[in-house]
Amino acid sequence: MKIEKKLFFSALVILIAIIVAVIVNLNVVQKNVEIIYDFCISQFGWVFILANISCLVFSLWIMFGPYKNVRLGGENCKPVFGTLSWASMMFTTSCGAWLVVYGFLEPIYCASDAPFQIKPLSTQAFEYGQMYAHFHWGPNAWCIYVPVSVAIGYILYNRKSGTGTVSAACSSIINNRKGKVFSYIIDLFSICGAVIAPVISIGTGMPLLVVLVENIFGISDSYRTVIQICILCIWVLIFGTSVYLGLNKGIKKLSNINVLSALILMAVVGVMTGLFKVFFAEINTIGLLFNNFIRTSTYTDPYGTGSFVKGWTISYWACYFVYMPLMGVFNAKISKGYRLKEIAFGQLVLCTSGCWFAMATFGNYAMNLQVSGKLNIAEFLANGNEAGAVLAILENMPFSKIMMIVLLLISFIFLATTMDSSAFSAAEMTVKQEKENGLAPRWLRLIWAVVAVIMAFVLLQVGGAKAVRSLCYITGLPLSIIAIFIIVSVIKMLKKDYKR
Repeated sequence: MKIEKKLFFSALVILIAIIVAVIVNLNVVQKNVEIIYDFCISQFGWVFILANISCLVFSLWIMFGPYKNVRLGGENCKPVFGTLSWASMMFTTSCGAWLVVYGFLEPIYCASDAPFQIKPLSTQAFEYGQMYAHFHWGPNAWCIYVPVSVAIGYILYNRKSGTGTVSAACSSIINNRKGKVFSYIIDLFSICGAVIAPVISIGTGMPLLVVLVENIFGISDSYRTVIQICILCIWVLIFGTSVYLGLNKGIKKLSNINVLSALILMAVVGVMTGLFKVFFAEINTIGLLFNNFIRTSTYTDPYGTGSFVKGWTISYWACYFVYMPLMGVFNAKISKGYRLKEIAFGQLVLCTSGCWFAMATFGNYAMNLQVSGKLNIAEFLANGNEAGAVLAILENMPFSKIMMIVLLLISFIFLATTMDSSAFSAAEMTVKQEKENGLAPRWLRLIWAVVAVIMAFVLLQVGGAKAVRSLCYITGLPLSIIAIFIIVSVIKMLKKDYKR
């Protein structure tokens, strides 16, 4: 196993430079990053929309097209992981505690800033708010990871390449001397993105974890930093254990525990909401989404303010494209033995189903509180208090203390799994593999895990998580264009290897 020192040290220097810049002059960094971000979203938001549609069309082509039965590793290769474990690892890596928070809050967020010029917080706004929550966590989201997962997996296991990187996924269209520079830049973007991307989840999930710990154990808010340090230290212990146990016994078992506990919690909240209410609402939501699918997929609000589509849909797609390298490498490594159609199905259908289950249960429970007037969640959100909103929702549940403890554990493991997979993917992108089934050394994965934890802690302390989140979204623009290159590359590879 050969370490790609140039990529490793370059990425490490860039990440350290980002941390130092944020610490030294956060206001300047944040101001400049937000100016660039606003420009990218305003002028190039349509690129994210088109790239997303391209990924969806490609995913459907892979699922139903002429190469659907191509198996990663060859026709006689058997899957390394069972279907449930395989789907669980994909699901937990991408979702994180983000899904827990926004499962409760996004429908109300979207109803408060309703699309299509609908009156905010009206009955129609609530219906469309729930519809958009399903849209942002549905096939349009998961399709973004399919091209890169297929491309890297095919290169590793069918073409027997020792390089499982995003640039390798573009290899069939980048094959000249200048392409080496382009490949280096792509991989540098990808490695940094894989380490930074979980900061988005941490920035959303950490405040909730801290608030839950304070309320469960009666700890004063003045100990917030101590609580954060304790949480991060436990994460490091989890990383160390997972790294030592390896992919099969580490991340796999953590993901299985996470998904099982999350599904049980969702089912319990669904029962609290009322199963018939959930069924009625979900049938309405899915029907509304199907009726408006083309409109939501192409909506840019060209004659309005564009605030909704820029603040939600385009920002979501930008975030998912930042996660694309992480998910592509990770999904490829765990998908050996699966057919291409199964990879597309696993993400578009299985992972979407998990997200929709969260929206159907968490979302409808919160929506009923808002509509009935029992709790004004929209007011919490207007004041930027997401953690307070989730805490207030839990306090309105039976056995609220128990629900807080369960949600704390699930959110904690969600974030740990995301960070663990981030370190795994960053390590895999900084090595040249000499064996087909080889994995990056444990010490390298541990280094990236520690770097990610340190970065998260520092940014949370100085309030720089928002700046890095905007920086992530900016990075999503070139990665969305790279996604189109990957689509062209994998089609070219398949046509060349399977001449018809």
